Amino acid sequence: MPRPALRSRTVKRKIVRTPGGRHVVHVLPKKHDVPKCAVCGSPLNGFPKMTIKEERKGHRPPSRVFGGYLCSRCLRMGLKEAVRLQFSA
Repeated sequence: MPRPALRSRTVKRKIVRTPGGRHVVHVLPKKHDVPKCAVCGSPLNGFPKMTIKEERKGHRPPSRVFGGYLCSRCLRMGLKEAVRLQFSA
């Protein structure tokens, strides 16, 4: 009998045939949601849904400024706003 946390219906299961000919149920790990932009909340590009094990292994965020924190649209608007403030003063 699986532990109580794995008895929930929200957990995905897969029936696997073992080499001995039995059919057993394997519990599939859940994937975490993709990271969101800190300003607009839209999902960031370049980040797939990953399991906990895949996250620990490491995933390289985009190598631009604020990569993995802001989406490109919000970053572009922020840079334009910063330039406008700098030259207006």
